[in-house]
Amino acid sequence: MSAPDNDAVARYNQLAEQAEQLERRGELRRSLELFQETRRIGEELQDETLIFRAVCNISTSHLMAGEIAQAEEGLRAILLKARNPRIVFAASYNLASALRRQNKLTKALFYARKAMRATELVDNVAWRATCHNLLGNILRDMSYPDDAMREYKEGMRLGEEAGIGTAPEIDYVRENVGYCLLLKKQYRQGITIILESMQIAEGNENARCVVECCQDLCFGYMQLKELEPAREYGERALTMATEKGYNDIVKNCYYLLGEICLLQGEDDKSDYYFGKLQELYPQLAVLRQFLRTFDVSNIINLKNTF
Repeated sequence: MSAPDNDAVARYNQLAEQAEQLERRGELRRSLELFQETRRIGEELQDETLIFRAVCNISTSHLMAGEIAQAEEGLRAILLKARNPRIVFAASYNLASALRRQNKLTKALFYARKAMRATELVDNVAWRATCHNLLGNILRDMSYPDDAMREYKEGMRLGEEAGIGTAPEIDYVRENVGYCLLLKKQYRQGITIILESMQIAEGNENARCVVECCQDLCFGYMQLKELEPAREYGERALTMATEKGYNDIVKNCYYLLGEICLLQGEDDKSDYYFGKLQELYPQLAVLRQFLRTFDVSNIINLKNTF
């Protein structure tokens, strides 16, 4: 490794901070460009730690955009070499998140626990809370909602005790408590928590969490057959997800709005939304007709759909 260049390192940190702010606001293309620039700086300095940190940040931007294959790139190689617990945490966390989204849940659990072990060497309560959130997500997807809820509540407890209960890192933990309640068919309680989560996330300019809250509210109200608010939140989620490039949420909203319009008797509009979803899955030739015939709303997982 070459001698440190203080100006270059300062520039790296400045770009990384700007990119993190842009990412939170949902400006993913721009944040990705800045993170890629930090990687170039790290490579010019031949600084392995800076390179690894940049790769992890690039991975996070891809995860937020629903670009799962790209999010995995380079993470396993980092884990073979890295000894810095912060780098191990970030790479393990992102790899677990990507694997979960591919329904590779046993492997995801392994890396989530590796991330949790790394937090024991880092004085960062927010990271530990987000690890509990990730473990909750995996357990929820493994159909253990009660175990998932315990992880979410532990994440909330850590945040509250540390005085960061309304910090952006805790937004997703709170939102997932609400979503888990929806899955347990406790719709009113779940909706109340998600509305609170959305308000806090808006204050934090946490765009991705706001969109997820809108998506979840659409689902919750649909389950209650309160179709007007369901459609309103679904349309808001779709508009924002399209604008921000949250491709996974766009897919979910096509399904939810297609189902809502079907229930409202608007067959043409339902066909439109199911047709848009069909376009994304040309290999599933009968998807649109299947969704028009069968109600799958009780078995979908909006955090890992299609």
